[in-house]
Amino acid sequence: MKVFDVIVVGELNADLILQGIPSFPEMGKEKLAKDMVLTMGSASAIMASNIARLGLHVGFSGKLGKDRFGDVVLEGLKDRMVDCSGVFIDPSVKTGVTVVMSFPQDYAMLTYMGAMESFTVNDVNFDYIKKGRHLHLSNFYLQPGMRPGCAELFKHAKEAGLTTSFDPGWDPDEKWGRDIFDVFAYIDVFLPNAREALFITGENSLEDALNHLGQMMQTVVVTNGSEGALCHSGGRNIRSTIYKVDVKDTTGAGDSFNSGFLYRWLQGGDLRECMVYGSACGAIATTKIGGSTASPTLEALEAFLMQHTEEIIVHV
Repeated sequence: MKVFDVIVVGELNADLILQGIPSFPEMGKEKLAKDMVLTMGSASAIMASNIARLGLHVGFSGKLGKDRFGDVVLEGLKDRMVDCSGVFIDPSVKTGVTVVMSFPQDYAMLTYMGAMESFTVNDVNFDYIKKGRHLHLSNFYLQPGMRPGCAELFKHAKEAGLTTSFDPGWDPDEKWGRDIFDVFAYIDVFLPNAREALFITGENSLEDALNHLGQMMQTVVVTNGSEGALCHSGGRNIRSTIYKVDVKDTTGAGDSFNSGFLYRWLQGGDLRECMVYGSACGAIATTKIGGSTASPTLEALEAFLMQHTEEIIVHV
């Protein structure tokens, strides 16, 4: 029996977000931040909590250390009504943490991997996965333990009748290994950002990267910051611009876009509706500090759409 609308498998860490920084840090010098927040982090947790807040029943499979950072993450997920019975607590490792230096239109991050590094497909309960309608995984490159078993995970999910989505994340080694192509055969929706799409494919233009990826998967959606997003599906491309909001922090904006897009996609919405919902969730996420702090309920999302009636979709 399907219990969950979405099962998210992925990395878990805390985020320490510093804001109001005058400039990028310099060796041998100290600079002061005007604000900070310690919160649940990781692309996977942000996506899970945000799509749960929209009203879907969400389960999570991941790994944490038995420490205060782990408590912050677990409390954050449970506060958003995400089922955490698939989260494994390992007292032999530390929970990872990311220090985010947030600027109005961009960010820089430094991460201690911790439990994320040792999380493998062997830590995943496949009976738990089978309880979902849809499987999502974020940050392939940031999970060295999971990478060798990632194709196996998605293959089992497809065999169990789940639809799937996949956000590759940034490769901190910048090697962009070809093992990611083994996963593509089992992906319904692929969700890289623009730089990731270019490096993964080796193409020189975003349109070429989109078309390259579109030959391997049903639907590819590439987010591109203030430039909006591009979607390739069924032989056609759709471009979306962005909603104009007062940007406070861009942390997790792409993950929030994913939650809105996938929410509408799982409801059977057409691609235009999915792009609208994704763009709105991404915009709303930037209005407060933290990737999940500003994430809307479905009612708040619909109110935002009523207030922002500008056309944001352009067919290519």
